[in-house]
Amino acid sequence: MVERNLPKVDVAGSSPVIRSNGLLMQAVLFSKIRMMNMKYSYIPRGVCSRMIQLDIEDDVIKDCRFIGGCHGNTQGISVLVKGMDVNDAIEKLEGIDCGGRGTSCPDQLAKALRAAQES
Repeated sequence: MVERNLPKVDVAGSSPVIRSNGLLMQAVLFSKIRMMNMKYSYIPRGVCSRMIQLDIEDDVIKDCRFIGGCHGNTQGISVLVKGMDVNDAIEKLEGIDCGGRGTSCPDQLAKALRAAQES
């Protein structure tokens, strides 16, 4: 087996710290790219839908899918938020109530978007 001069890697949590000047810069750049392009799944509470799946890129909602729930309504919400800034969507959807439940699919989408921002 041939040994190669590879950089040492320390694993702290889920982000490797690479001890090499050029590679450290690449690792930082890669982690920023991963944060900008995010696929996120959220389990809503208190509504009919069972899951919300999001694709977010550069704080813009690229895709939104609801699993379960009122198909026409959730499909409409998904189309309306596609291309919208995450913060704008949260502002518009947060607090919408469905039948006195204290929440709704749009409100749960706002919670999913906020959770995706914090992750």
